[in-house]
Amino acid sequence: MINKKRLLILTSDTGLGHRSAANAIAHAMEELHPFEVNSTIVNPVFDQPSPAFLRKTQKDYDKNVTKNQDFYRFSYEISDSRWAASMVESTMVLALYRGLSHIFADIKPDVILNTNLLFNAPMGSVLRACHSDIPFYTVVTDMGDVHSIWFNSQPDGFFVASEDVKAKGETCCIPSEKIKITGIPVDPSFDAARHNQKLERQALGMDSTLPTFLFVGSPRIFGITEYLKELEKASFPFQVVVIAGGNEALFNEVSGRKWNFPIHVRDFVRDMPTWMACADVLVTKAGGLIISEGLAAGLPIILIDHLPGQEDGNVRFVLDNQAGFCINSKDQFLPIIQSWLADDRNLLRQVSSNAVRIGHPHAALDIAETLWQASLQKTPVLEPVL
Repeated sequence: MINKKRLLILTSDTGLGHRSAANAIAHAMEELHPFEVNSTIVNPVFDQPSPAFLRKTQKDYDKNVTKNQDFYRFSYEISDSRWAASMVESTMVLALYRGLSHIFADIKPDVILNTNLLFNAPMGSVLRACHSDIPFYTVVTDMGDVHSIWFNSQPDGFFVASEDVKAKGETCCIPSEKIKITGIPVDPSFDAARHNQKLERQALGMDSTLPTFLFVGSPRIFGITEYLKELEKASFPFQVVVIAGGNEALFNEVSGRKWNFPIHVRDFVRDMPTWMACADVLVTKAGGLIISEGLAAGLPIILIDHLPGQEDGNVRFVLDNQAGFCINSKDQFLPIIQSWLADDRNLLRQVSSNAVRIGHPHAALDIAETLWQASLQKTPVLEPVL
């Protein structure tokens, strides 16, 4: 009987990014070592008793950041220093220490990965109290303007998206050798090389030849319908996919209206890699996870919304690498699409090539292999031992 290693992944449900990153790494570990590792994903705020204010904050996250964006930006910026972060960390240790202690005792992990900035300090406190040398890592799930609280001194290593994020970690006194640029982990199946676009479009009842625009929504994205109306002015043939992402109002509005172009509308899907493989352009909000998925799939991206502070860096990452546009008006939308499709899609192919260059479809696999090697050695590593 094989004595399986145990991977504990800490995550949260503020938005979709943390949970998706956790799932991606668990899937990658299953792909690499299916009979050798048990991966357990835990949200310590909900899976153990925790203070009511934490549970409410996480439950109401979408509503709070949507309705109070100016306050969110202010609180994000004023707290973005190691000094301010240490105060937040002290609160989180008091709030989550007991719950994380129970999780640690129950699972008895051989290696730990954290995907949320607030869990570094309390998990580190548990390990110190137990005099444990269990390797402990954190994956940072934003691309540019990441908050200082991500870079607590407790983890043995950090997986980050870009040179900018690594530089931020270094300014927070994290040694360079403890920070590895992997990209944000997405499910390995987002890799465009694993898909046949023509066959997958046909399987989903789509035209295999038409330019295809994929709109991905969420409860925090507004205005998608207005951009769809702009497409009704287009003089070229195309088709659209809209995935509402749990935004019930968007789903009802789009599916209840008659459009003058082919459209496929879904509320929430579990096969997003397939839908992205069918697309030529991604239109969405500047969340770190959805951008990472789109880049991994090699998609040019049009960003129509972003969260002040936290997602400014994600926008800059896409723009600086010429992998897409961020627009502030529906009037900008159709001209961009038309320019990309002109001259036999020459510009579209260039932008797609830029997306492929900075996409990291293998990030989850790279991180999973590092965690596996650390579990074998029971010492932290950042480069997989080959």
